[in-house]
Amino acid sequence: MVQTGFTHDNVNNKTVEWYTPKWVFDSLGLIFDLDPCYPELYAPSWIPVRKTYNKTDDGLSKEWVGNVWLNPPYGPHTKTWLKKLYNHGQGIALVFARTDCRWFQDICIHADGILFLRGRIKFVDGYGKTGGSGAGSGSMLVAWGRDNAQRLYALKDLGFFVNTRGQI
Repeated sequence: MVQTGFTHDNVNNKTVEWYTPKWVFDSLGLIFDLDPCYPELYAPSWIPVRKTYNKTDDGLSKEWVGNVWLNPPYGPHTKTWLKKLYNHGQGIALVFARTDCRWFQDICIHADGILFLRGRIKFVDGYGKTGGSGAGSGSMLVAWGRDNAQRLYALKDLGFFVNTRGQI
């Protein structure tokens, strides 16, 4: 049976908001044109993006332009967000490295590059705190667009890079 979402979340968590830590953006060294899943309550100042949509804006229903940063809501709707990025064709997504999930098999294998990150990311919680032993699963950066794939390739010391389309 193929998993369609994430089933490992700790039900004792006090928040369901989990943000990308600053070091990820520092490593990428990019300024994104759009973040369609920008935090609504606690907006980290370190996300390098020109335009944002938050939950109230419903970024999924909006038009996406330029190079997109996507840390989508995890769970049953992850596939919908990734499919929109795939169709848009230009951006980087941060998701759990769940190669057994249908969304990975249906969408991520068509990316231009994937960087499976070493270790587990310590995400920033909805209160602005980082702690614990890290996420419940490994993570990956998934790139659409040749320039984004080349950027992930340049970061291959952070994990294992897969060039899915042979363009690099």
